[in-house]
Amino acid sequence: MITAKEIFGTLQLLDTPRRVLVIEDQVTWLNTLTTILEAQGHAVTPMTGVLAVGCDVIEGLDQYGKPFEPSPQAAEIDAVFLDYNFAGGKHNGASFLREFRLHSNSPVLGMSSDRGLNSVLDALGATMSMQKHRLKSLLLEHNSYGVT
Repeated sequence: MITAKEIFGTLQLLDTPRRVLVIEDQVTWLNTLTTILEAQGHAVTPMTGVLAVGCDVIEGLDQYGKPFEPSPQAAEIDAVFLDYNFAGGKHNGASFLREFRLHSNSPVLGMSSDRGLNSVLDALGATMSMQKHRLKSLLLEHNSYGVT
């Protein structure tokens, strides 16, 4: 069985602070994951949805459904935690990942509740994927917010 440390290692999130994009429409989980990542020293951009992905910026929504400011640049993101279904109009996890891969090779963890949707993300180039409830359990087991 995979551990939280292995997840963070695969996403290159051990030892060095990174810039992490989290796209998740469940605000409670978005905030929890953001807290876990920030406690490890990472700079987190939390979004509940995606409006557009381009070579210059990723336009997304904040937890209140308003445009996220400032918009991060795809090339500046070191890792992504990506839900499949989220707010924002034309994008879902698959369409976001297709566009993101045109601009970045950063590791992406697909985290849908639906195993089949995670398989879609894997086929499109996600580094790894995991059902959301399993990921939550693994990370919350490390409630001290450490993965050592």
